Amino acid sequence: MNLSFLQWPVRKQLAEETNTLNRARIMVLSYALHLKLLTTAMLLASYTMHDYDSEAIRVAVLMVIAVLFYIAVSLGCSWRKAIHAAILIFMLIVWTNLLSFSNGLHLVTLQYMVIISLCSFYGLGNFWGLIYSFGTVLPFVIYLLTGHTIGSGIPWGPPGAGHFAIAILLFHNFVFLVLINYYFFNSYQKTIRELDARTMALTASLSSLEEARESQEQEIAHQQHLLASISHDIKSPLRFLMTTTARLARNYPDLPTVRAISQSSSRLYNFMKNLLEYTELRYKENGMNFTYMDVNELVSEKLAIFATEAESNSNVLVNHVPPGVILKNNPQLIGIILHNLIDNANKVTQGGTVTVSCEDLRNELLLNVSDTGAGMDRRIMNWVNSDVKLPGSEHNAQSFGMGLLIIKELTRLVHARLVAKPNSPAGTSVHIIFSKNSTN
Repeated sequence: MNLSFLQWPVRKQLAEETNTLNRARIMVLSYALHLKLLTTAMLLASYTMHDYDSEAIRVAVLMVIAVLFYIAVSLGCSWRKAIHAAILIFMLIVWTNLLSFSNGLHLVTLQYMVIISLCSFYGLGNFWGLIYSFGTVLPFVIYLLTGHTIGSGIPWGPPGAGHFAIAILLFHNFVFLVLINYYFFNSYQKTIRELDARTMALTASLSSLEEARESQEQEIAHQQHLLASISHDIKSPLRFLMTTTARLARNYPDLPTVRAISQSSSRLYNFMKNLLEYTELRYKENGMNFTYMDVNELVSEKLAIFATEAESNSNVLVNHVPPGVILKNNPQLIGIILHNLIDNANKVTQGGTVTVSCEDLRNELLLNVSDTGAGMDRRIMNWVNSDVKLPGSEHNAQSFGMGLLIIKELTRLVHARLVAKPNSPAGTSVHIIFSKNSTN
C-alpha cells in the first residue's frame, strides 16, 4: 500500500533534512497531522449528531486550527516550529479541560498530558521536553490546589460524550503513540547500523594504518642503515681521495690535471657530505635542535672550503658578516645552505667576487650571498622566490642540480625565507631572511 501522499505536506522539509533522527521527527509530524484531521472530523460529526454543542464548538475550532496548521506545514514551515505549535495546542486543550470546564479531568485529558511529554522529548530534545512536561503538569497541580478532588473512578471522556467519541479520542492517542515509537525506533536502529558500519570501516582503516606505520618504520630503519652504509663506504673513501689529491696539488702546483682532480674530489666529497646530512635530518625533522651560533665563524668556515677552487676561478671570497652576530637556529642546516649557495656562486663567477654579508633589520636578520657572475636565469629566480616546492618545466630546471632543491627545502625547515635578486652591477644576490619574532 502506497502511503507517500501522507508525506506531501512535509516534502520540502524532508528534501532539506539529511539527519536520520530529524527525518523521523518530520515523518511523525506529517502522519500525526493527517491522523488529527481524520479524528477531528469524526469527532465533529459525532458531537454534532448527538447535539453536544459545547464540545462540537471546541472541536470545530480545533478543526480550523488543524487545517491552518496543515497549510502552514505544506508551505514549508520549519518542522521544529510546527512541533512547538502542536505541543502548545495540546497544552491549551489540557489547560482548558482542567481549569475552564467542569469535570474536565478524564482519561483523554491524562492521555494528552502523556502525549505532550513524549512529543516534546522525542521531537525537541531534553531541554524542551522538561519545560513542556512541567507546563503540562502545572495545570493538574493548580486543579488540585483549587479544591478539586479526584474520585475513585476517572471518567473516560468529556461529560455527555458517547462511546463512539471516546473511542475516537482513545484511538487517536493510541495510534499517535504507536507512530512516535515506531519511527523513532526505526531511526535509532538505522543510526546504530550506520555507526556499526562506520566503526567497522574505521577499525579496518586503523588496522591498515597500523600496518602502514609498521611498514614505514621498517623502511625508515632500512634507510637509516643504508645511509650509515653509504656514509661509511662512500664518504670515507671520498674524504681520503680529497685529502690525497689536495696534498698532490700542493706538492705539484704546476700540474693542472692534478689540481682539477683535487677540486673535483673536494666538490664531490662536500656535496655527498651535505646530501647525507640533509637526508639524515629529514628523518628526524621533528627533533631538530636550535642553538645559538656565531654567524661570522660559520661563514668563515664555509669560505675556507672553497678557497682553493675560488683561486682557480680567479675569484675573491669576502666575509662581510661582522663579528658578534648571533643567530639561534640549527648550525648544521644553516651550514648546508651556505655551503650550497657559496658553491653555486663560485661556480658561475670567473674573475669576480663572492661576498657573504649580513643585514640586521628591526624584525628580520638578512644573510646575503652575492656574486658578480653571469646572473641567475629569470625563470629559476622566479621559482626560488615562489612557494612552489619543486620546479616545473617552465623553470629551466636542467640548468641546476640538487643544490637549489636542497637549499629551498632546508630554508623551510629553519623557518626562513629565500629571496633571489639581481646584484648590481652584475651577478645575483640570494637573501636568507630570518624573522626575529619566530620562536624556535
